[in-house]
Amino acid sequence: MKNTFFLFLFFSLLLATACNPARRAKGGKLRPRSEKYLMKRLLANQVNAEWIGTKAKVSYSDQYMRQSFTAYVRMQKDKAIWMSFKKFGFEAARALITPDSIFVLNRLSNEYLAKPFSYAQREFRLPVGYDGLQAMLLGNPVFFSKKSETGVDGDRFLLTQKTDNLVTKYWMDGMKIFLQEFFVEDFRNKRTLTYKISDYQSLPDKQNFSYFRRLNLNSPDLGEMQVVIDFTKVEIDVPQKMSFSVPDRYERVD
Repeated sequence: MKNTFFLFLFFSLLLATACNPARRAKGGKLRPRSEKYLMKRLLANQVNAEWIGTKAKVSYSDQYMRQSFTAYVRMQKDKAIWMSFKKFGFEAARALITPDSIFVLNRLSNEYLAKPFSYAQREFRLPVGYDGLQAMLLGNPVFFSKKSETGVDGDRFLLTQKTDNLVTKYWMDGMKIFLQEFFVEDFRNKRTLTYKISDYQSLPDKQNFSYFRRLNLNSPDLGEMQVVIDFTKVEIDVPQKMSFSVPDRYERVD
């Protein structure tokens, strides 16, 4: 029985190696691939959807607090991102984000916030705009430059881009060229963003969506913030309701 098990394991390893489209070199290392090839595969693996509706378990932590809740996130491409956050079955907050504005209802304090999108970028030191936020929700890469340097980092491919104030890195797995990690360093302001992506699953239209995300944002003024997202339901290309209204009794805050 023991010998049979090891024989099965041996042939499994042979099969995995033979079917590996990354073409590993001798010794198990990846062979470097061209920028054109990696970018083509990376772009081909992007999730493309006019609508998306999700449910997720979310945990948030920084140096002052730690919270966990259930989030419902809906998006209409290039138009709006709608979010509802629930705790113990009750809605605690609701948000609506458009390319130029952000609105937030605080159900616990009967307050609301209405600001331009640039406010959220400044408040949370985001290195991405609305398009970048939309891409990150889908699990797609966010590009800051048209030129990349390629390399191999262990069992993953690596693309590196540089601009006047940013260094960005994209790690992809060596088999299917799925994005696994996205890193941005704003060295002028000493801020970093790390976005790790995993647990890819096939959607009904055969696109692959990553169900697990971990985001770390670090800056001298805000310290370190971490958001962990575990999607439990994903619906694609089905129109979603995005109701958002401010009750008369709510007070606006700045």
